[in-house]
Amino acid sequence: MKRIAFVASLLFLSACGSGPSTGGTSAGGTSTAVATHAAAADANPIDGVAFCAFLTQLAPRLKQDGSAPGATADFAIEFASWLDDHPAQKPRTASDLDEASQKTCAQTRTTAVTAMGATSFSDALS
Repeated sequence: MKRIAFVASLLFLSACGSGPSTGGTSAGGTSTAVATHAAAADANPIDGVAFCAFLTQLAPRLKQDGSAPGATADFAIEFASWLDDHPAQKPRTASDLDEASQKTCAQTRTTAVTAMGATSFSDALS
């Protein structure tokens, strides 16, 4: 069971990353890259509508996987594939997934995380 959780965490973390930043200085001497990066760091990169469309298709399958570790592994694999098609939406942490889905598809989110034996993505993927 720990091996599946480890693999799922590894898949999730390997999908996360950051891109290169660009430099520059504003008229006031403040680095625009720093200001832009700080604003971007505060913004959730996950589009709730797109993520919820993914969850809506996946949640019934997670529920049928038969075990929490199986559902977690299934989610990790499918989410890694989804990120290949949505590279700009790499979450900073699992809480980005929670935030985006709580606002847009709370019931589907609950179905998915419950199938993974958790109460949140943060809990399921930690």
